[in-house]
Amino acid sequence: MTTPLLNFLAAAGIGLVVGVVGGFLLKGKAATAIWLAPLLAIVGALVASVLAYMFGDRADYGWKEASLQVVLAVVGVAITYVLAGRTSAVTSAK
Repeated sequence: MTTPLLNFLAAAGIGLVVGVVGGFLLKGKAATAIWLAPLLAIVGALVASVLAYMFGDRADYGWKEASLQVVLAVVGVAITYVLAGRTSAVTSAK
């Protein structure tokens, strides 16, 4: 049995890894991706951990919670991609 604190630490670790990889992949798209992608990925993974805790996976850190954390971390990186595209479109229009 793991504690919620360990689940949140695991979520932060998953979010950091996914975010750093995504940030380096998006680095050419926007300079802010290097710090924004990890930030949004960590937030997404932490939201996944809270959702898993609220909806029943309280006793153990399972594959469902880890999968949800990875998916929402990737969603955070995707949001960075969308924001980077919108920012570059605005700057190129000026």
